[in-house]
Amino acid sequence: MKWKVSLFFLTILGWYIATFAVPFSLTDLSNIAFLIGLILIIIAAIALILHTGFLTPLIQGFKIIGERMIRKSRSAEQADSQIKNDHNMQAFKANLATSITQSTFIVGAGSILTSVIGIFTL
Repeated sequence: MKWKVSLFFLTILGWYIATFAVPFSLTDLSNIAFLIGLILIIIAAIALILHTGFLTPLIQGFKIIGERMIRKSRSAEQADSQIKNDHNMQAFKANLATSITQSTFIVGAGSILTSVIGIFTL
């Protein structure tokens, strides 16, 4: 929880420092912050949708089509099955995906909040 709050305030602090460091006007910087925040929140939403498994049938269909078009060697198939059966690796990947998604949401929300504050201070 501490790192989430810290990341949020670091994002706001970063945009505040950017007001002095870049040669843009406050309006331009607010627009850039809003755009970056919006893009990050959209990316995080897409990652969250993929994580829920909503598009799994579609993704699995494309995976099957790809496997039919390009053959894998036996060693590559064995490596894939070992990675799939390794619970530590799966847990690591799930934790990493969760952390990246949360970080993206936090930085996006901080950027949008900074943009709104910047617009109202004009």
